[in-house]
Amino acid sequence: MKSFMIASFLIVIILTQNSFAQWSNVSSGLGNKEVYSFTNNSTNLFAGTFNYGLYTSTNNGINWTQAGIGLNNRVVFSLTMFGNYLYAGTDIGVYRTSNNGAYWSLIGLNNNTIYSLASNQTRAFAGLHVSGLFYSPGGTSWYISSLNVINIKSIAANGNFILAGAGSNAGVYLSNNNGNNWTSTSLNNKSVYSLALNGNYAYAGTGGGVYYSLDSGYTWTRSSLNNDLVYSLAVNGSVVYAGTELNGVFLSTDNGLNWSQLNDGLPANITIYSLYLYRNYVYAGASLNGVYRRPVLQLPVTLNQKICIQGFYNPNTDAMVSDTVSVNLRNTLSPYEVLDFAIGLVDSSGQGSFQFSNAVNGADYYIQLEHRNSLETWSKTPQQFTASALSYDFTTANTQAYGDNMIQIDASPVKFGIYSGDVNQDGTIDLADGSLIDNDAFNFVSGYVQTDVNGDDVVDLTDAVFADNNAFNFVSKIIP
Repeated sequence: MKSFMIASFLIVIILTQNSFAQWSNVSSGLGNKEVYSFTNNSTNLFAGTFNYGLYTSTNNGINWTQAGIGLNNRVVFSLTMFGNYLYAGTDIGVYRTSNNGAYWSLIGLNNNTIYSLASNQTRAFAGLHVSGLFYSPGGTSWYISSLNVINIKSIAANGNFILAGAGSNAGVYLSNNNGNNWTSTSLNNKSVYSLALNGNYAYAGTGGGVYYSLDSGYTWTRSSLNNDLVYSLAVNGSVVYAGTELNGVFLSTDNGLNWSQLNDGLPANITIYSLYLYRNYVYAGASLNGVYRRPVLQLPVTLNQKICIQGFYNPNTDAMVSDTVSVNLRNTLSPYEVLDFAIGLVDSSGQGSFQFSNAVNGADYYIQLEHRNSLETWSKTPQQFTASALSYDFTTANTQAYGDNMIQIDASPVKFGIYSGDVNQDGTIDLADGSLIDNDAFNFVSGYVQTDVNGDDVVDLTDAVFADNNAFNFVSKIIP
């Protein structure tokens, strides 16, 4: 109950903070058509409709035009990109185009209803209403898979890992070798209308709500969204969207555990057949008025890191004077610009938590540490946030820092710290830093000042020792 209350409170806060953003109808040129599917290529967003074929937009869904000689009166249940081609799963087979949807050819599985399409680098997969699951290595010839299940309503692919969801309460099936072999999963008594994969997380939209999996789909747990038919899913980090029959869209901010309605701007009693993330928007294909969109909800990401500051650490107690540290997340390409920034308190164990509002999951960032009188230090390699979190420990070895640029500060337990003594923050510990410390020591300066290198609020010779030793060893920052 406590976790549910916390999650619900978080959702309320997020929705309040994003109250300026709501669903808006973006159906100019599309009109009041039911939209069953989405995909995109490098320039176009595509929407598959019921009985009117395919529509395309080149301006993020603001305007739409019908795309498709040979496809303009078909039901487009599903879409996918495979190689340089766009594929459409229709009520009479699989169509393909190589020119942004202008001209289409029926290239396989003729006279079959194609409920679902998905693809990876080597295969396209098609889920058929009555004939099961097919695959194609090249997109023209199709072969029936070894999965002996009909009515495949949904497919999700992540590399060689494939999930297939079936109707008639047949549940979810899994392949970890690109569809060559299949096994049933613990979700084996529901009709599965939608699937999504995000790392080790998997989601299934069923006739009885959303199920989630923490092990890529082997085992499943029913979420708190458990009474609605869920036609569609979209995932962005720990944020999950679910499109339902008659009840619009639901939102989870905790990887599918807890849910809240997200219907501001949507008509009442609307069914959402498809959801899709594209260029910082989430698109909803609806039963009324075509397409709606809203900005993607981006949760803050959290960096949990451990650092030790050389002068502030006491090896006798294995503890450190707590202090404020700044962290920059930097681009991995020159000139390594700062992409996000946070300030946090590092406690006596060296642990600190830093929240970033602009960083995103799956992107590479160098971690850059800055402290009032320590040497600027970067992570050894770029790091990524997963499920809105990242943990990084600078203290285990000097190789955790770029250029191995840290000093061992304890032998038992073995611990490394960032260099202390760069009082003037010019990237080098030298006589200029020592002179600043000496002057303040001579004047009996105390308090929270930059020349207090050991954090005891008094500037004296014990602070000068760190600067002098590091200056003697020509210590300076090492950055990419």
